[in-house]
Amino acid sequence: MQTSVRIYVGSVVFAAIAVTAALLFALPSLNWEYAAAPLAFAIMGLIAQSIGHDTGKTISGSIAFLPFLTSLILYPSWICVVFVGLAMLVGEFREKKAGIKRAFNVAQYMVAVGVATGAYVALGGKAIQVDDSFRFVPHTAAVLIFLMLNTLQVAIAVALSSSRSVFEVWMQNNRSTVLYDIVAVPLVFCFALFFQKMSWMGVGVGFIGLAGARRFYMSSRLLEIAYEETLEILVGAVELRDPYTSGHSQRVRKYSQIIASALQLPAKRIERIGIAALLHDVGKIDGIFVPILQKPGKLTPEERAIMELHPIKSAELVSRASQLADIVETVRHHHENWDGTGYPNRLSGTDIPLGSRIIMFADTIDAMTTDRPYRKALGPADVRSELIKHRGTQFDPTICDRLIDSPEFLRIFDTQDSGGVQTLTQMFDRVRRRNRTPQVA
Repeated sequence: MQTSVRIYVGSVVFAAIAVTAALLFALPSLNWEYAAAPLAFAIMGLIAQSIGHDTGKTISGSIAFLPFLTSLILYPSWICVVFVGLAMLVGEFREKKAGIKRAFNVAQYMVAVGVATGAYVALGGKAIQVDDSFRFVPHTAAVLIFLMLNTLQVAIAVALSSSRSVFEVWMQNNRSTVLYDIVAVPLVFCFALFFQKMSWMGVGVGFIGLAGARRFYMSSRLLEIAYEETLEILVGAVELRDPYTSGHSQRVRKYSQIIASALQLPAKRIERIGIAALLHDVGKIDGIFVPILQKPGKLTPEERAIMELHPIKSAELVSRASQLADIVETVRHHHENWDGTGYPNRLSGTDIPLGSRIIMFADTIDAMTTDRPYRKALGPADVRSELIKHRGTQFDPTICDRLIDSPEFLRIFDTQDSGGVQTLTQMFDRVRRRNRTPQVA
């Protein structure tokens, strides 16, 4: 485990203890009658965490933060932080995890809840059970502070592991959740008010509201997954015609996303380049390519000329989907060389779309890192040498320099890396593997 990651996790654990102690010192009195409410919502948060939905893409989602936030609005006290910590701790033992990851997950939630609680009280917020009027400033501040700290702590952990900018990681992970964060402000107050007005029946109403919010989130995400899987099925159909390249498009998408991350492109841009990379060879489904793809020997000049039509065919096919209009040119020009010797239009330099230049790198890297009849797959050092060799002719020199100098470069050779922004679990696993095996050159 990297020393910097250990120190950071230790600091977060210490901060959780310090924040809880500070609240205990500032708000020492405790009304156990009021404490029942945050306990109930902490348990609700535990249940929400345990049923966090699986998207089928090794990504899970949980809206446990909603009942956790509700508990601090109901009774802003140190006991609320303790209840949330205990709920998180119980939830962490549902799966086999490294102890340091359990410690971090529990502690970072306690820090977020504790600081949000302190801000709520400092800005004049009252326990909903004492005063159920809506105070915009303390309530909104508490929700936003919690969400910011919760996501920022994770971003710092990932940034420390991957040597990336904290801001970059935070933006890539959270850009698409801003709408949900805004909705959380009134939703948390409504949950708390239900409990205040209807007591334990309000907990039931809270569960119904929580289930509705979860279903809305699931529906949105599952629609995205269905769209992605439809594209993957289409790509799979293409690769069935050429078993030698099985998995090629998926790997090119992975490498393209890693290269785009090394260039610090926005998350949405990285996602669209990834989709273009996935579809870059989809035109090969056209029947004119079938006999050539299945030919065992070298291609004739005529056959090579036909194969050079595939970027045009791919672009034509992609252009039929209105949702993919923005990536048509990226797909069409992924075989253009920096010096203008590529195809189909002999574009050069920055006239080639940035996404196309990135896919050119990814496509070539996949060719170098897969076994061929005449040679074994190349390792990091050889790939780096080849990229430098063709820098300024085949490849954009700026992208080449940024890639080979970036920590992201070695992610290309990690078979367990999906190419997307890494989750906290992937980050810890990556650090653990790095310390178990020798570093590559």
